Amino acid sequence: ARRAGVTHAMIHYYFRTKENLFDQVFRKKIQAMADMVSMTFDSEMPFEEKLRQGFSAHFDFVAANPRLPLFLLREIVDNPERGETCQKVLLPVFERVSKKLQEVLDEETGRGAIAPVSAVDVILHLVSLNVFTFAALPVIMLLTGTNAGERDQFLQRRKEQIVRLVLSQLTARES
Repeated sequence: ARRAGVTHAMIHYYFRTKENLFDQVFRKKIQAMADMVSMTFDSEMPFEEKLRQGFSAHFDFVAANPRLPLFLLREIVDNPERGETCQKVLLPVFERVSKKLQEVLDEETGRGAIAPVSAVDVILHLVSLNVFTFAALPVIMLLTGTNAGERDQFLQRRKEQIVRLVLSQLTARES
């Protein structure tokens, strides 16, 4: 309310319940992330650049919202009603993004550029690598002696490494 410059009563009047407020904020966050990532798969850029930009967009989204993934996980596990809200918001976004990504992957597989792979597997790689980077960041910084001034450089290197890792897995040929 303070950030928005309104009273608590105005927030309550507009949203009615905390659940409605959560739902609206959550929908906006997830939609912004999905739009960023799926926009790259609609573009005419080359395959590697699409993945690079899509992965980078997701990494940057998690960097801007580092507590959101763990909050979401906690809400789904601890609060079944909130889990249903999350599913209602996430499912259409996931279906749209995975469908677009699968089309791109199938096209590249057809050209012989990559091994056959499921969009779900690629998304799982992406999300797990990106989210874990931020979930473990305080411990990683402590163990590696990375200070606050070096944090951004570390994260930039990590983002590039994640993209290279997933791209190399896609283009690797099984013997």
